Amino acid sequence: MNTSNQNSVFELVDDTTPKILLVGIGGCGCSAVEVMGQTAIASKVTLAAVNTDQRELKLTQVSLQVPIGDVITKGLGAGSMPHVGEQSARESLNALQDMIHGYDLVITISGGGGGTGTGATPVVLELCEQLNVPTIAFVVRPFAFEGKRRLLLADTLIERCRQSAGTTFVLENAKLQQALGQNAKLDDALDAANQYINELISGLLAMVDSDAVARIDFAHFIMVLSGRGVGYGAVIEAGNYGDIVDKLTDFPLLQGMQDAHTEAHVIMHIWAPESFTLSEYSNLSEALHGQLSGNLDVSSGFSVWEKTSFKVVLFVNHTV
Repeated sequence: MNTSNQNSVFELVDDTTPKILLVGIGGCGCSAVEVMGQTAIASKVTLAAVNTDQRELKLTQVSLQVPIGDVITKGLGAGSMPHVGEQSARESLNALQDMIHGYDLVITISGGGGGTGTGATPVVLELCEQLNVPTIAFVVRPFAFEGKRRLLLADTLIERCRQSAGTTFVLENAKLQQALGQNAKLDDALDAANQYINELISGLLAMVDSDAVARIDFAHFIMVLSGRGVGYGAVIEAGNYGDIVDKLTDFPLLQGMQDAHTEAHVIMHIWAPESFTLSEYSNLSEALHGQLSGNLDVSSGFSVWEKTSFKVVLFVNHTV
């Protein structure tokens, strides 16, 4: 096994690297890509930020910044009104098209419930569709305490993304809140949300990592995520092989998928210690397949790292 790049999550050979654009749209999306700008992802993909609030945009430390809606908003934001976010994106179609041009994959990150992310994200995805650029959309669904209006707007965004994006992955802040507990500070919760997004997207990109011991090729990766599905992702960690097998086979996202009529894809990437054997990898895959319908497509890869623990980033994509 080649372990020369154990510290890297996402490594691709320079001359065969797919060109990937990771774009944060609106306040939530811009915050997420700013966090990613401090990680290994920043050197492997192009990070972009799109916003109607030019002051907030200028505070975002990514190289590619695209202000939208200068005429409509005067650079002051969309005021939590999705129609203003959408009009702003349509006003700035040329700038958005220039941003997208030349990429093999565009991944959008946006928060549902506000103005810019909710309104502008579908426009970006529509442009990608017109330009035949594959897309994946990550939508953050608000905390319950943010109110029913924002939750309804988020669900509207998820549905609109599903109509244009290859796959729409939904990140539930409510589940994050449960994991952190009621006494978590708001700043800590927001930081945790950004870090979780970073882990999921790092895991997604690792699936096409050319230096992984086993990987999914880019064409297959795009095919799996091109079914207009709605997906959910998770990061699973365990200290030893037995525990990671148990956690994977009992994982809630995979429950109820034994139905032969279920149309879904499961994709995952495993980080394992150097002692991880081919037999263990085979047994883990067999255990996972045993929990699922034979009609389901399961794709996986793995990388070796320095740690003695295991980590799996797993996505379930339901075709609607």
